[in-house]
Amino acid sequence: MELSFHEQDVKLSILKRIQTRTCLLKVIEQLGRKCGTVNYIFCSDGYLYQMNKTYLNHDTLTDIITFDYTAGEYSMDDAMFAESGLLDDAGFLDSFLENREDSKKLISGDIYISLDRVRENAKKFHVKQIDELNRVMIHGLLHLAGYKDKEPEEEKKMHAMEDKMLASCFPGYEHLNFGLENRNV
Repeated sequence: MELSFHEQDVKLSILKRIQTRTCLLKVIEQLGRKCGTVNYIFCSDGYLYQMNKTYLNHDTLTDIITFDYTAGEYSMDDAMFAESGLLDDAGFLDSFLENREDSKKLISGDIYISLDRVRENAKKFHVKQIDELNRVMIHGLLHLAGYKDKEPEEEKKMHAMEDKMLASCFPGYEHLNFGLENRNV
C-alpha cells in the first residue's frame, strides 16, 4: 500500500501531507476498496494540457487526469484462458479468479492535478484553494473506484459522493457547503 504526493513543475505548500494521506486512505476504505499504489502528481496547466493532448487527444485545459493501473486487467474471457492451455487443472484458474476479484477491490493509479486549475476553480466557486484541492483529490479516487462524470446524472452522483467523502473523511467539512449543485465543471 502506497499513497504518495509528487510535484512535477510546481511547488505545493498548502497541503498537510500526513493528514491528507490519512484522510485519503479513509476515503478508499469507505469506498470498500484497498489502496494499492496511488500517486498524486501536482503540476501546471501547461504540463497537464500536454498530457491531455498526448494521451487523451483532448485540446482543452483540465483540472485532473486519472490513469487507472487496474483498468483492463484480466480482460480476456476466462474460457479463452482455459482453452488456450494457459490455465491448468492444478488450481491456477482458481488462483487467477481470486486475483481478479482482488484487483476489482484495489485502487491503483496516477492522478495528475493542475494546481493552476485548482486555483482558478477555487476563485470561480468561491472556496478556499485547499478545499478545492481536497475535492479534486477525492474526485481522482472516485474515478479509480469506477465513478464516471461524462453524463449529467453521473456528474451529479460524483459530486454527491465528493461531498459525502469530504464530510466523513476530512476534518472541518462536517457542514459542507460548496454550492456544488451549481457547478458545471
